[in-house]
Amino acid sequence: MNDAVKLRGFAATITALALATGCDEPGSLEPGALPSSTPNAQVTAVGGATLAVDVASTGSANYMGSDIDPDGYTAWVDFSASQDVGANGLVTFSGLAAGEHVVALYGIASNCTVYTIDRGSNNPRLVSLVGGVAGSTDFSVGCGPWGGLTVWTKTTGVDLPDGGYAITLNGGASQAIAPNGSVTFTDLYEGTYSIRISGVEGNCTLSGTNPRLVTVSPGATSSATFSASCVPTGSGSGSLTVTANTTGSTIDPDGYTVTIDGSISQAIGATNGSVTVAGPAGDHPVELSGVASNCTVGGANPRTVSVPAGGAATTAFSITCSAPVASVVGQGQLGMGTAAPYRNVQTFNLDLRADLTGRFTFSDYSNIHPPDIVATLTTDTSADPATSVTAYRDRSDACADPSRGMEFDAIGREYEGILVSYTVQICDNGPAGGGTDFLSFWLPAERYGRSGIATSGDLAKR
Repeated sequence: MNDAVKLRGFAATITALALATGCDEPGSLEPGALPSSTPNAQVTAVGGATLAVDVASTGSANYMGSDIDPDGYTAWVDFSASQDVGANGLVTFSGLAAGEHVVALYGIASNCTVYTIDRGSNNPRLVSLVGGVAGSTDFSVGCGPWGGLTVWTKTTGVDLPDGGYAITLNGGASQAIAPNGSVTFTDLYEGTYSIRISGVEGNCTLSGTNPRLVTVSPGATSSATFSASCVPTGSGSGSLTVTANTTGSTIDPDGYTVTIDGSISQAIGATNGSVTVAGPAGDHPVELSGVASNCTVGGANPRTVSVPAGGAATTAFSITCSAPVASVVGQGQLGMGTAAPYRNVQTFNLDLRADLTGRFTFSDYSNIHPPDIVATLTTDTSADPATSVTAYRDRSDACADPSRGMEFDAIGREYEGILVSYTVQICDNGPAGGGTDFLSFWLPAERYGRSGIATSGDLAKR
């Protein structure tokens, strides 16, 4: 095999990969939407305790003026010192020791990305300094006129449509969506879009207009919600009794809420509490909510319970509680577009706790290994005991509000079986779909880093 395409671990990249990525990224369709293909400037080992961080942003004109991030960014060195820097600006860090330093650019809007032709996003990155003389590193940021759109469905009642619905954007191809679910469209250029929902059954009534218009702005994820209510298709009536049985320690003191058919809610006690509701026969969705973060519901939740005509049905939720433990959960992606090989997109999925248990998976679709294998790293303290979470910090200075952040150090297994150490920083900056949550992944042994705003999904600190 040619040495030019031999790859190892997350650190490997090839020029052909970067060129292929540029062909289908939305920014490459507009002049100036991606930065220059000049490789990132490296620090010359001339010795020094001063580091200059130079940032250059490019974009295309739009009706608001430009796609470039208007409030600039924040440059970090070693995750301990930071300075604000303009979209096209320079900042200098002094008093640095000789050796390698981690340099990162944060606060990048979701329609912008750090990009270098030879090393992908290369953010964070390692920069070497030798005492005595200043060094520098350049960040090229490309911004494009695109954003995203998340469509939600909320359906209440009984006999919900088994096949869900279909969402059509501007009369194009449809995407399936559950009766209570969401779909996200990415790579959308700024403008107004027509959204239509279809597949609404005759026993269901849709609220609001259909189709409806939604405006997409650069760097933002717009949202729209279709609400529907459904009535029974059968006849007769019966009763449904729901019971909650809680065991363990630190039991939720205020109990829970039982919701039937998505619209009928009643409070229920935490310890051996029950409620009975009379209503039409048929299949009824039942959900237990208000469960404390230190408690776990056993079995399906929500679940469907069949009520016979003229009869009674019962269902019981078993809840186990333990002492509260800080945790972070989430899933989603960095970068715009579909998660497909040769795209500058990274996906993540995690459920980690302060007791150093849980799982984390990170995949980089811009880092492809022959034959077309996506570079993936996984930590799962239960399924793979050789992997582990070695530290959990319940705040992060990478966040504008450090209390909304967290960090963890871990040992994960790469797709080819190699165990490596890495660090992740997370900022829970808003609700799901808000386009403001942040994740940074840093693998020092391979000088590999990726970071940015979560363009889809959600990160939640608990």
